[in-house]
Amino acid sequence: MSMVNFLSGGIYGKNYNEYFGFATDVDVVVYLMLANDLIHGLFPEAEAVTVGENVSGMPTFCIPVKDGGVGFDYRLHVAIADKWIELLSKKKDEEWLMGDIVHTLSNRRWLEKCVAYAQSHALGGDTTLKSGALSD
Repeated sequence: MSMVNFLSGGIYGKNYNEYFGFATDVDVVVYLMLANDLIHGLFPEAEAVTVGENVSGMPTFCIPVKDGGVGFDYRLHVAIADKWIELLSKKKDEEWLMGDIVHTLSNRRWLEKCVAYAQSHALGGDTTLKSGALSD
């Protein structure tokens, strides 16, 4: 279950009510805003960077608190790692759709800074991402 949203496994993105309605835990959002504001207030931009993980794509996640946002500097873009794991563990190479991969790599809010990564730990069994990529 998400810290920010009460809905578990929900599909977001149809309208802003899904992010700013009763499904959002306002106490958690305010806590994250206060934490980011404190960190950025105590340390200048060059000294402190905050990274938030929010898979739902919540708007304002990486907008400064003074502008009404949650205040993270970067969003951890976990969908990229999830996409590689999905492709390597569930699809043959010839089933990979380049448009789907490009969409996953570029799907983020305009000008939002993201941290992208590919996991190297086990895919569910004992197979690492590297082993999955190099297997038949």
